[in-house]
Amino acid sequence: MSDEAGASLRWGRARRASTELLVIFVGVTAAFFVEDLRETLGEREQLRQVTRGLVAEMYHYEDRGTAHADSIAQRLARWQAADASGEQAVPAFYRLPGAPSPPTAAWDAAVSSGVASMFEPALRIELGYFYNEYVGIHSNYVRHLSFVELEILPRVGLGASAFYGEEGKLGPEFGAQMALLEEFGRDLGRLSAEAGDLGVRLEELLASW
Repeated sequence: MSDEAGASLRWGRARRASTELLVIFVGVTAAFFVEDLRETLGEREQLRQVTRGLVAEMYHYEDRGTAHADSIAQRLARWQAADASGEQAVPAFYRLPGAPSPPTAAWDAAVSSGVASMFEPALRIELGYFYNEYVGIHSNYVRHLSFVELEILPRVGLGASAFYGEEGKLGPEFGAQMALLEEFGRDLGRLSAEAGDLGVRLEELLASW
């Protein structure tokens, strides 16, 4: 074989090898691209699903929280009207139906999955603060509920006079509990309105994706 033929053969082999390496490189790069795209699309879908859950949770808070806040205000108003007329009455109290603490499944899922970190910082902080405060006021409510079950309900069957002292004055512990209930009702109403606003903002954000 001549030197020229040998060089041509070597060149052909080198070219084939280069072509094969190029094909492998393109294939690997394409595979990485497809995988990255799949992961990105999966993250976006997860973000959408979790955000939909947050929207539903916010509107649930707005609806039920507002209804409970209104009921608390009405019960307190009835007791205050009776007291203003000089009538002894069972102190106002309120028991939330079902669990005494609100469900936070959507926010818990957002935090545990890492989706919460995908929200822009200001919104993430606002959501975290909202949930912290919303859960916090219900923790305060649990103390009211405990007092109701231990001190108020056992006396209800004895009549309104069971809550008043010898001079006809309401026991101070009952007045303090109604003050705490009033505070809970105000906070519940305020945070329920905030939940509605956050629900609208999250829904708008969802529509923009």
